[in-house]
Amino acid sequence: MNHQLSRTVNRTSTFPKFVCLIALAIIVCFIAGTGPSAAAAQTFTISGTVTDTTGHGLADVTMVLLSDVTGTQIAFTDPSGNYVFNYAGSVSHSVRITPSKSGYAFEPLWTAFVSSVGLTGNQTTSFVGTPNSTPSSAQMPILLTQESSLSALALDSVTMISEPFGITGTNNFSTDQRTRVSLFAANVELGAGETSSVITAQAEDSVGQIFPLTIEYFGAVSNFGWLKQVVVKLPAEIANSVEVRVSLKLRGTAGNKVLVKVKP
Repeated sequence: MNHQLSRTVNRTSTFPKFVCLIALAIIVCFIAGTGPSAAAAQTFTISGTVTDTTGHGLADVTMVLLSDVTGTQIAFTDPSGNYVFNYAGSVSHSVRITPSKSGYAFEPLWTAFVSSVGLTGNQTTSFVGTPNSTPSSAQMPILLTQESSLSALALDSVTMISEPFGITGTNNFSTDQRTRVSLFAANVELGAGETSSVITAQAEDSVGQIFPLTIEYFGAVSNFGWLKQVVVKLPAEIANSVEVRVSLKLRGTAGNKVLVKVKP
């Protein structure tokens, strides 16, 4: 277990219950991507360095690996700005690496490549961070997923129970009895003076119908400044959908789609 992961584990003892659950889920994703369990399968590495404009390494940059098959992984740069991921080499998928740190803009914003059975191997990609209080309009919000999956990392905002989510229920604090779901995201930084109004959410059913999701809360998870909690209200229209694809937009830039199972 590396220093960053150890520090993360040690923090969880003082967290409220729901934060502990999320922290543990993220740690599982992290271990799955970089630990011994991943080594048993055919894997390759994506590594690199994040530096400032003087060439010095930037520590504690949140690095997000997003695959259109295996979902998300999280890593953090070490004191020298280095990071590393393991990724599956036995499947064909599109992989994107995105750096994020509050108060910084990065060049490039992200790097992507396609891995397939016939075109794969170790990859190297590096980034340069510049202090900047104005986030890029092209900043892509990334909803986190469960381990090696496209299913959302999500909990009922009151019961802390995972999917499938009922559209209504009695175990909530609202008069409309509608279920609220907590989603968790990275690379969602607001600029000076901005509010959560620059963030929108939607659900898409199996036939392509789009349903706006009301965002009722947005904020950083305590002691995890890079990790954002987004609470959305589920609309009645998706009650019979079984599964929907949920995504965020930040200043009009669409993020990834994650699967959320629902029930009447």
